[in-house]
Amino acid sequence: MPAGRSRGTFRLSLTIVTIVIILAGAALLSTLFYTFWQRLNHQVEGVLQEQFNQQQLMLARKIADNVESYFDFLENALLGYAGLFQTTPPDERTIDASLEERFARHQRFGLLQITRYTSEGVGVQSFSTSPNLPPAGSLALPADYLKWGQTPEHRGRLFLSQTFDYPGPPWKGRRVMRFITPLYWGKTPKFAGVLEFLIDPFFICEKVTADVRSGKTGYAWIIDQNLIMLAHYEKDFVGHEAMQIRLSRNPQIVFRGLNELHDRLLAGQEGVTEYDSGWHRQKLGPMPKLAAYTPIRFNKGLITGVTEVEDPAHNLWGVCVVAPVAEVYGSVTQVLHQELFLVGLFFIVVLGASGALIGAALFWNKSLTRQVELKTEELLESQERLLRSERFAAVGEAAAYVSHEIKNPLMVIGGMANQVERRLAEDPAAQEKLRIIQNEVKRLESFLGELRDFLRPAQPSKQEIDLNQVIRDVKALMQEAIQEKGISLEDRLDPNLPPVEADPNQLKQVLLNLVKNALEATEDQGTILVSSGAKDAQVWFSVQDTGKGMSEDVQEKIFHPFYTTKDKGTGLGLAVINKIVTDHHGAITVDSVAGSGSTFTVRLPEKGANAA
Repeated sequence: MPAGRSRGTFRLSLTIVTIVIILAGAALLSTLFYTFWQRLNHQVEGVLQEQFNQQQLMLARKIADNVESYFDFLENALLGYAGLFQTTPPDERTIDASLEERFARHQRFGLLQITRYTSEGVGVQSFSTSPNLPPAGSLALPADYLKWGQTPEHRGRLFLSQTFDYPGPPWKGRRVMRFITPLYWGKTPKFAGVLEFLIDPFFICEKVTADVRSGKTGYAWIIDQNLIMLAHYEKDFVGHEAMQIRLSRNPQIVFRGLNELHDRLLAGQEGVTEYDSGWHRQKLGPMPKLAAYTPIRFNKGLITGVTEVEDPAHNLWGVCVVAPVAEVYGSVTQVLHQELFLVGLFFIVVLGASGALIGAALFWNKSLTRQVELKTEELLESQERLLRSERFAAVGEAAAYVSHEIKNPLMVIGGMANQVERRLAEDPAAQEKLRIIQNEVKRLESFLGELRDFLRPAQPSKQEIDLNQVIRDVKALMQEAIQEKGISLEDRLDPNLPPVEADPNQLKQVLLNLVKNALEATEDQGTILVSSGAKDAQVWFSVQDTGKGMSEDVQEKIFHPFYTTKDKGTGLGLAVINKIVTDHHGAITVDSVAGSGSTFTVRLPEKGANAA
């Protein structure tokens, strides 16, 4: 290697090493800073999550306290009604007016209906917010509740049922709660019946959650012991089973962590967690949420030891306050990203300045190196063309001499074989051998013709032609041979193809040879597709087959003279095609995969384009 080139290579290597070191250092610093920033970000998120969840838990406890306060009020109201009956006979007319007046005040607190039952459990008096109240006599207290009221030990006590779907009019199918107390009258207290409150749980839950907001858009929801939604921001959720209504809204969401949250609530647990939702208010899509939850119990409150709860292990509600994770972290994450952007921008400016200095230093070196490389490539290409010309010249001289020496004897052999065949009409075996001799002579004469075309090709007689018409002519010539083999010959021609300056006969020869090669390579029921088009001031046509294809090694040699993959091929067909295309200032390429067919593409300059 020359000394100058060695020095240039050394300088280039040194420069590359320097750039690599700078980039590696920058990448290392960036990685360390980004890792530290990520760790800090996670720590901040953890602190924010804990603080925010504790705030949400305080909200959830407040909602639970408000629900319990509602029931404290209703306990007092129901005990007040029972006290009224202790001093006033049940059949006293003044008691009707008193009950009606009290109900008018108490229905504003979620009271749907007040019913007084006799000692046998038959309704005798009822006040309701429904205009379709059935006659009091048609109402009957379920036996279990009547039995509880008849028990003397329950005098002065209350009984609260679970939420349930009311079975009869006027609240049939509506989710309610039953709150009862036994009635005693007289100086010697005597069991006189049962007083019943029908409570609207939806009203109470709506009141205690209406103005609750966690963060910007967070909200609260409440479920009962059967996972029925009693309150939710989405009003169409209320009254439905919590998981089923969510799945009906978005069945694609897994709702990670939500079942576990429900289980903890119904087990009477309190805490904070995170679960996946499918939306938030008007935003659709997967939505991780922070949640704080607490149970609502009905056996605690201001008046303790008075109210007995049906199925106390399960008669509880669950309240949960939720907010999107992205909303909680949004502000702080935005600040952290702004800091990261500023630091990154500073780092990029420093790195860019360093790169600019290095680039300025390398510019002249690169420019000179490129010029040297271009001159070297030109010299190597010129040397390769010279060597190829010398090889072709040597091959041409030898082939011309061989062709001259073989041609005349072949003509003599062929003529004599023809004469002898006519005289041996009665000897079929000898005739068959003579026909073989004649066929081989014809094959050699064909080979010599191809060799002559390759060694002394005719100069193209160019004229303006329509390439699509040449393709149609070749298709008509080959149609019979194609059909005999059971192959489909199709075309896909550009109707707006520009004209080209070319020799129509030579282009027809190129296309015929390509189609014949495709025919030989394609199995029965295969397809040959001839296409044309124009791009980048060039007109092109291609021949594509569904044959056996070629390996990369074969593709590299396919245009070399005397190279063939056929048993009886001469190896000159594609070499002649290549020579014709080159004489037209064009190029031929092949794209093939073994077992998947081949595509030969010829590109020629448009008429008027610079052919140099």
